[in-house]
Amino acid sequence: MTTPPIGQEGGMAAVSDQYMISVLRPFVAATGPVLGGLRDADPFRLGKLAQRRSLELEGPPREEPPATNRRQRVGRFVRRVRGRALDRLATSRLPGTPRWAVMSPEERDHWWVGRVGRFTSAIAAFPGIGGALARRLPVSDILGLSAQGLVICAIAGEHGMTGRDEQVRLLAAVLFDRDLDPQGDAHDAQVERDAADLTGDLHRERSGDGRLRALARAVWRMGRSLFALHDELGRRPQGRWAWRTLANLPVVGALGAYKSERSGLKRAARRAAAWVAREHG
Repeated sequence: MTTPPIGQEGGMAAVSDQYMISVLRPFVAATGPVLGGLRDADPFRLGKLAQRRSLELEGPPREEPPATNRRQRVGRFVRRVRGRALDRLATSRLPGTPRWAVMSPEERDHWWVGRVGRFTSAIAAFPGIGGALARRLPVSDILGLSAQGLVICAIAGEHGMTGRDEQVRLLAAVLFDRDLDPQGDAHDAQVERDAADLTGDLHRERSGDGRLRALARAVWRMGRSLFALHDELGRRPQGRWAWRTLANLPVVGALGAYKSERSGLKRAARRAAAWVAREHG
């Protein structure tokens, strides 16, 4: 990506609107498959089990014949325990379950904060996700940026705001306190190529560890793309002062950085929901 042009706004140097739009459009375009991957990431197949159990509960109850020996009694006990566990799972807040279908947009917002926050925190433990470049860049800032951007776009989608340039405006307002007016085609060939570079091989990985690693690499690349707006990063929602201070200390710094990013992520989510309500309420 080229060096960002600099403009003057309010007497302070700032990244130009057009350059910011050129960075945010591919990010927004890439959020579709990445958020889909985060929503559907189910390494233990809990979502599928929950859906299957909910369908079983909708059908007529099954009567078991009386147990006549120890083996049958043990089998019945195991089935009962499994059934109770699946009953709890069927009422859990997982995409595709009946509970998810009746959740309010605000409840889904909260779910996205938890899902994205936990995943981006786990990425830091993935060896080699960012390659050699990760050792020269602030990993916490890059993953924090990616998490905030993804949660903001997820919230927009849950509230019915799906237009790409609407989400570009939302990202600019929440992350950088900028009021953008995107011009041109949000779906042009260059945007699509840049978005494909961000998602990488995610579309080829269907399941298992390979998909999780492809998803992790995509999240890293998306955060790195936003890092190109480094002159504006001081404006993004920050964590609480106490956690940011703790992040600078030895030994406990990792905990402080984690807590700070989670706190900043929640602030970004609240700002996004307020912006959507104000603009599209």
